[in-house]
Amino acid sequence: MPLPRLHRHHERVRRLLAAIASLALTAALLDLGTSSAAAARTTALPAPQGRGTCTAVPSGSGAPKGAAWACYEAKPGASAPAPATARALAPAPRDDQPDPESPEALCGKQPPDNSTRLVYCIEKELLWIYYGPDQKEVIGAAAGRLYIYSKLKAVPHSNWKESVIVTLDSKTENIPAVELVLQAICTGQCSASAPLVAKLSKVGEHVGGTIDYNSPVGPGGEALVQPQYHAMLNLLVPGVPLPPANNDWVGPQIRCDGKTGDWTGCVIPEHMANVTIRRSLYRAAAITYEWAQNNLTTLSMGTKNKPLHYKKMTEEEKNRSRDLTCNRAPDRFVKDPSVPDDSCDEFPFAATQEGGKAGTLCVDILPQQVGGVWDVSNVKVLRNGNVKTNAPCVRGHVTNKDNVDAGSKEFGAAVRSDRILDGEAFQVIIAP
Repeated sequence: MPLPRLHRHHERVRRLLAAIASLALTAALLDLGTSSAAAARTTALPAPQGRGTCTAVPSGSGAPKGAAWACYEAKPGASAPAPATARALAPAPRDDQPDPESPEALCGKQPPDNSTRLVYCIEKELLWIYYGPDQKEVIGAAAGRLYIYSKLKAVPHSNWKESVIVTLDSKTENIPAVELVLQAICTGQCSASAPLVAKLSKVGEHVGGTIDYNSPVGPGGEALVQPQYHAMLNLLVPGVPLPPANNDWVGPQIRCDGKTGDWTGCVIPEHMANVTIRRSLYRAAAITYEWAQNNLTTLSMGTKNKPLHYKKMTEEEKNRSRDLTCNRAPDRFVKDPSVPDDSCDEFPFAATQEGGKAGTLCVDILPQQVGGVWDVSNVKVLRNGNVKTNAPCVRGHVTNKDNVDAGSKEFGAAVRSDRILDGEAFQVIIAP
C-alpha cells in the first residue's frame, strides 16, 4: 500500500534533516561565519552543480550563519499523497472499489502513467537547501511536495480546473519559512488563471488552491493545448530577501473539441479511448463481445492491440450497416426461441469502420447463463461464417434490451464522455 511507503519516506527525511540541523549547530560552534568579504568571494565562484538551481546568499540576508548558497529544486516525485492530501485533491470514491483515476493511483508516477484519458496528476518533490562556501556542507534544509490534480470530465465544457496542494513535510529549525509561487500558462487556444502563492512555516502544513483553464473552442472546432508551469521557490528569511529560483516543466497535451455530443470538452489523446461493457449489466451482450475478442483473433475486435475505429454516422446509416449484417439474404439472422425478445447483436458495432460486414461472413453464437453465471465458456457456436479465427464479425443471440443498452446507450455514452472523434481508435473492455 502506498501510505506506509510515504510514512517511511517522511521518517527518513526527518532523520536526515535532524542530522542536517546537527551539522548546522557544529558549524556555528566552529564559528564558520561568513563575512561580507567571504560572501563577495562566494558570488565569484561558479554555482554548485547538481544541486538544483542555486543563488548566492547576499550579505545581510538573515540566512543561517555559514550559508553561502541557497539552492532550490522541484524534481519528479516518487510517492502517493497522504490520505488527507488525497481527500483534498479529490473526494473519496463512494464504494470500496479501487479508483484507477484517484490521486493515490496516479500521483507519484511519471508520464504517461500519471494520467488517463480524462485525469492527470503531477507530483514534484520540493527542496530548499542552504549550502556552505564549499558547496557541499548543508547548513539548513526544508522538503515538501507539490500536487497538481485535475479531472477533465468534471465539467462538460472546454474549461477545467486543477486542484493544487503544496505541503511542508520537514525542515531544520534555522529555516523560518519557505515559499512557492506557481504560475501556469496554457499554450495554444487556451488560457490559465492567476498564479498560486504558497507560504509554509510549520512541518505538516499544507496550502491549497486551484488553477482554472479555458479553451474557447466552439462547435465543430478542435485544438491541441498544453499546460506549462513556472515555479518560483524561495527561502523566506528576514533582512535582505534572497532572489527566488525558477523551475519549469510541462503538463500533458490536451485536446479540446466541439465535435462530439452537445457540448465542448477535453481529453488527453495519448491515452486510447475505451468503452467498458460489464457482464453484470449487459449479460449476453457482454459475452458476445468478449467471445469475439477471445476467438476472432486475426482482425480488429476492440482489443488494445487491435482496436476498433469510430465512424460517425447518421441513424439511417447505422441502420443500413446493421441491416447488412443481420437481415440480408442469404444468411439472415434467425431468432432462437430460448432467448426472450431475441435480437441480432452484431460485433464490431455498426458505427465503426470495422462494422457493417455481410452476415454470411459472421460467426453466430448463443451466449448462455449457467448456474446464474454468464461466461464465455458457456457459449454455443451455431454457425461458422468463415474459418473461426479469420471471421470479421460475430452475431450474438441477445435480448433486445441488453443489445440496445450495451451497443447504443453504453457505446454512445462512451463516445461522448471519452470524446471519441470520427476515425479515432478505441478499446472495448469487458468488466465483471
